[in-house]
Amino acid sequence: MNNEQYGAPQHELNVLSSLLRDRSTVNQLVDWNRPDPQYWLRADHFQSVWLGDAYQALLLGGLGDIDQRLLAYPNAEPATVAADAVIARMGSLYQQRAAAGDLSAQAALNSPEYWAGVHNALRQMAQPTWPANPQHARHDAYVTARAAQHPSTTENVPFELVRARGYDNDARHRELAVIGAILNDPTRAAEFRYSPSSPDASPYWLQPNDFGDPATAEIWDALVTGPDPAIALPAASDPNLTPQQRAAAMIQHITTRLDYSDYHRSTGDEAAKARLDANVNQQIATYLARASAPDFSPNPGNAARYAVTFILEPSIPAAVEDLAGRVRDYGLSDASLGQVGLELSTNEYALDQLAERLDAAPRTLAGYSTPTQTPKPTPEEREGQPSYTSRPTERRVLISLMQNPSQLHQDGPTRSLAEQDFTQPEHRYLFKAIQSLPPDVAQDPWLLTSQAHQLARYDGAPALDFQELDSVAHAARTLRVPPADQSAGHLVTMTVRRTTRDASTAVQAAAQETLDPRVLIDQSREQFQQATREALRYHQQSVPEPSHYGTQQANVA
Repeated sequence: MNNEQYGAPQHELNVLSSLLRDRSTVNQLVDWNRPDPQYWLRADHFQSVWLGDAYQALLLGGLGDIDQRLLAYPNAEPATVAADAVIARMGSLYQQRAAAGDLSAQAALNSPEYWAGVHNALRQMAQPTWPANPQHARHDAYVTARAAQHPSTTENVPFELVRARGYDNDARHRELAVIGAILNDPTRAAEFRYSPSSPDASPYWLQPNDFGDPATAEIWDALVTGPDPAIALPAASDPNLTPQQRAAAMIQHITTRLDYSDYHRSTGDEAAKARLDANVNQQIATYLARASAPDFSPNPGNAARYAVTFILEPSIPAAVEDLAGRVRDYGLSDASLGQVGLELSTNEYALDQLAERLDAAPRTLAGYSTPTQTPKPTPEEREGQPSYTSRPTERRVLISLMQNPSQLHQDGPTRSLAEQDFTQPEHRYLFKAIQSLPPDVAQDPWLLTSQAHQLARYDGAPALDFQELDSVAHAARTLRVPPADQSAGHLVTMTVRRTTRDASTAVQAAAQETLDPRVLIDQSREQFQQATREALRYHQQSVPEPSHYGTQQANVA
């Protein structure tokens, strides 16, 4: 393996090697099925920046430069000529970036060692002894593109699926029926197309991560949704071939993809190495050939409906529960409240895309719900859970506000306080009373406590505890506390953490119930939106406190 020597994934090195040795290789990377043919492998797919730069240099004229230099210097070593041509093009790219203010490009231009290292690497990859076949460049490029879109902690793994869910042989048989129907007639893939609202989204409503088996997920990716899919092969639409011959060509394409993916996984994944040793992918090819027969399922024409009922809908609870876990991780982390709000809104976007895909699919129970499918109350706190409440802090804030109600109208965390930041009923209604009264009246403990009692009665709340109200009022007359800002910011942060925890718990509980998938998505969105509103409402609290140096007053002469 050469990836250890150059610190780059083997599949990325192989792509560059194939292009350097055989100019016609570039045709394997063009999506000829588009009205405007373009390269489906992009420079930003490369994990190694220098390889991405070299790839871009080749596409922007480097391949033509190599041909011209070989004609001009017929006796020169081809590998050296190729490396010289790419280095020259890369230098032009770096000069353009440096002129635009790219400091890393400027540093590279001033480093002879960098260019010597890149030149040596390119020269080695251009040698005919490099262990990669240019005819297989499209498969190396596929792994490169997939690795960029689905990063994994395991070295060189093309992509990973969502967490495992309940799965059995019957479910696998039905997934294979959907795949087999496309192999039998590639035009059926049109039933899986839709027009997503996001230009970056896949135009297919059934995605690999909807499958319960990693093998069928990767097969679907190689067959339909991935770059350079099997359904785009010329053989897949050749009218001169029989259905069996078309299926055989697509299956060969898929199994080669599986082999290449496992080959690149095997550097860090023992399971992939075991699959290669056991020739598992050839066994998969046999199953695919069997699935492509028209009698594998009751009706291959119902493939899209099979996909909805047996693949897409069962995947939604697992996907929603994964999102709930992300919400909990973000909300309870040490990240700023602004970052928490941003991450929560990202999860809302993921739910919207999931709903859009579900609505585009031919569901048999679309829009179905029953009166019993209502949002469940947030589960109560379990022993050992952090409470994210602090009643002494709530008291300090109220005492400070009773002493100086005008703080509610000053810039800072106190101005952003809301009633939900107070978890004890007496504290909540004291705060509402301070808000509702003029500042001079809010300082009067008798009038303030009377207003709190009245507001509770208007809301139909249980009677407030006189002792707690009198205790806070007495403390406001006898104690001196600092301004409310610091403690108010703490209450705000705890409200965001508490709301996020409750939302993720409620969504997780709902995902474990038997709900219509569309109802589950809608309920989860409501929970996430509430948590997002809290985080974004107080996003200004995420601004770091000024340093001690910054708060020092300047000496006045």
